[in-house]
Amino acid sequence: MLNEEKIRLMTKAASYEAGEGKKALAMNKYFRGDYISINLIGSWISFTIAFAVCVGVWAFYHMEDLMEKINTMDLPGLGKHFVFLYLGLLAVYQLIHYVIYHIRYQKNRRSLAAYNQILKQISHIYQTESKSGGSDFVGGAKEK
Repeated sequence: MLNEEKIRLMTKAASYEAGEGKKALAMNKYFRGDYISINLIGSWISFTIAFAVCVGVWAFYHMEDLMEKINTMDLPGLGKHFVFLYLGLLAVYQLIHYVIYHIRYQKNRRSLAAYNQILKQISHIYQTESKSGGSDFVGGAKEK
């Protein structure tokens, strides 16, 4: 006789593994600090590239004014302005990403706890079946 509870739990576990569990199970191999650090490094790289592209577009757009005033401009002051702008925006960007990755990690830990609970229930059912003599069916064929 088929154990409907076991089938239901195994289906739920398989659907979790195939869906949202892929990312959660991959994330599970990292400690929280490592996961957040790795993602913050990636976001720092992407922000730096995006900032450089934006500064390049700004410089290209204002090329005529820049070329006319290049001799009278305070280039170190302009450089400091861009550095402070970069650092300020980077700090805000990283703070936002820290919060996002922290929340994402906590949410996946909770979903993994629910998944582990399902696995414990399945394990308990298997232990109960093995103590009571097992299932009537093995591999789809009736035991003799």
